[in-house]
Amino acid sequence: MHKIFLFSIFCSIALANTNNLDILQKDKKELRELEKESIQTDYDILKNDWIGTIDISSSVNRNHNFDKDRTDDSRYGKSARIGFSQDIFRSGGILLSIDYAKDKLKYDLLSWENQNQQILQTIYTTLLDIKKLKLQIAQSKYRLENRDIELIIKKIQYEAGKTDIIELNNAVMLKNNQYKENISLENSLKEKEYELSKYTELKYDEIEILDFSEVSKDDFINNNLDILQEDSKVDMLNTNYKKTKTNYLPKVSLSTNANYNSSDSDFSRMSRDTRKDDAQSTTSLTLSMPLFDYNRSNKIQLAKIDYLKQKIQVNDLKNEVAYDYEQILNQIDTYEKHIKTIEENIRLYDDLISANQISNDAGMTSEFDLDILKNTKLINEYDMIINDINIKLQYAKLYFKIKG
Repeated sequence: MHKIFLFSIFCSIALANTNNLDILQKDKKELRELEKESIQTDYDILKNDWIGTIDISSSVNRNHNFDKDRTDDSRYGKSARIGFSQDIFRSGGILLSIDYAKDKLKYDLLSWENQNQQILQTIYTTLLDIKKLKLQIAQSKYRLENRDIELIIKKIQYEAGKTDIIELNNAVMLKNNQYKENISLENSLKEKEYELSKYTELKYDEIEILDFSEVSKDDFINNNLDILQEDSKVDMLNTNYKKTKTNYLPKVSLSTNANYNSSDSDFSRMSRDTRKDDAQSTTSLTLSMPLFDYNRSNKIQLAKIDYLKQKIQVNDLKNEVAYDYEQILNQIDTYEKHIKTIEENIRLYDDLISANQISNDAGMTSEFDLDILKNTKLINEYDMIINDINIKLQYAKLYFKIKG
């Protein structure tokens, strides 16, 4: 009966789809979508940043002449201008600007995906914690029942003069401590349910648990989102270093302007004999190169240092990730050993319960002894499933670090 109950709880841990932001609260999901849209827009701006702009301007002015000998001491005018300027050669800087935009897009998208995975990891680990706490709460009721039985036995022994007040007091304290632990578990469950509600409107039993299968060390390192993100930053900083150097090399610019001017001695009268119109256009090709910039070498060197530092950081991160992987697998191995020990304990309690049942039927042992053995076996069965959840929590640390 109890085995069937425990198995049904365990089987509720089913499969689900990762990278699914649909489980998020509406505002959080929209925020993540806007973040991605912002990344794409930033890329569109950056990749076209080298394209020149078209400028247009117009003005109306009045000129006043203070020469008393002139009768037309006021002149009114209008002017308009439209111009376009475009760099057509930057010693490779144009292509590098586009490459930098692509590198930054790759880095930003990896960062966005990594943040999504971290949010999902929080949700699913919280979900596992809730299931674990529910098992611990159910388990703790059997622990408290055993403490009650132990206290009853100590009272009988004390009244019969077979034990002292210290042992009786210890039994009372153990029961009280177990009761406090039960309350603590209930509070922890409420806290975890509240934490889950901060991310999703779904209840814990409305979300399926992912199947966190084992990840190989090579996959964990080669497809690790942290490493991929930082490695893409290496490419981005390398491109920026190359682009910085082109800022001090020759560049060629094409510019064109069209101007129109109109003036008249009387602003209210615009006849042909008093108005003077002038229109002209110019086109120029300009070769330029910075001759002196005091911080030129420092700016280039700083860009190079940023690139080299990032390369070293990626190598260091790979070592840390490899160490984390070994630590997680070691913890999983520990839990698996615990499960084997618990399995042996359960078989032992089966034998003890069978033997005690016979002696109890014969009136040789009390019902209390049999209840303690049965409760302890159930406590061990709960430990089996709790350890399995502990293993899933460790696998989740690997699962959500892998690029989907």
